[in-house]
Amino acid sequence: MDDVVIRALAERDVERAGDVDFVAFQDATLRHGAAPTVTTPADCRSYVRHLLAFDPLGGVVAEVGGEVVGLGWVHLRGPVATVGPLAVDPAHQGRGVGRRLLERCLELAGPRTPQVRLVQESFNVGSLGLYLKRGFRVVSPLLEFELAARSAVAVPAPPAGLVVRAAVAADRARLVDRDARAFGAPRPQSIDLYLERGRALVAERGTALAGYALGIGLRGHGYLGSASAEDARLLVALLAGLASSLSAGGLRLRALAPATDRRLVDGLLGLGFRVAKACQYMVRGGGTAPPPNYVLMNGDMM
Repeated sequence: MDDVVIRALAERDVERAGDVDFVAFQDATLRHGAAPTVTTPADCRSYVRHLLAFDPLGGVVAEVGGEVVGLGWVHLRGPVATVGPLAVDPAHQGRGVGRRLLERCLELAGPRTPQVRLVQESFNVGSLGLYLKRGFRVVSPLLEFELAARSAVAVPAPPAGLVVRAAVAADRARLVDRDARAFGAPRPQSIDLYLERGRALVAERGTALAGYALGIGLRGHGYLGSASAEDARLLVALLAGLASSLSAGGLRLRALAPATDRRLVDGLLGLGFRVAKACQYMVRGGGTAPPPNYVLMNGDMM
């Protein structure tokens, strides 16, 4: 499309970009018979505003005739970049807008970023083709789990010798380090966000950090992750502690985990989560599947 203008997303674009995000994802899920994962246009606008404050240089929009018809975001974290959301107004799909947005996100990531990641919804074969043509490959199946608001969650005791407690500011450096080992790059801004606006638990064996779990409310949902621990039993106990408090606060919870991690999958199902969606972890450049005993951050900042 020669009339498409791709430019940086600005404050004036937030309302319209949020509406595009809502309509695009709502349309895709309904067309494929899947359960919608976005809630209201207002939640999507609020989410775009959050992204603009959190990663102000990563947002781009596609404009046709002066109207925003698509948005994309890239989140730069040293050697790793993640892409999401990427959305195009249904009335303008099939005309190369999504391709142009993705290409701009890859340009922003730069040629020296060795790995770019994204989460793709398995039912959406159109987006799968787009990503494959731009050099992404599927490296792991993922499952997005959901827990209804105000669900009763039984919190199992942690393994013997471990203490689970709420994280405090003094834990920041250890959380950044542990999260970097699981994610593949340091992302202190994300840890700061969860410590300030979300919830965080740590598990200690003496002075050693054996695991952690983060949770936050965004886009009308509660999200669990990232979370990592030395074994699945401890990880499930940490997730249960977060799920119990966030769900009691009226949030419907989501968690994104590797489908191949059988003990983690069974643990989430045992807590009362249900499988809401099958997704795929896709990578462009180097990199492999997520590590074991790991719950990813929400799909845009996996």
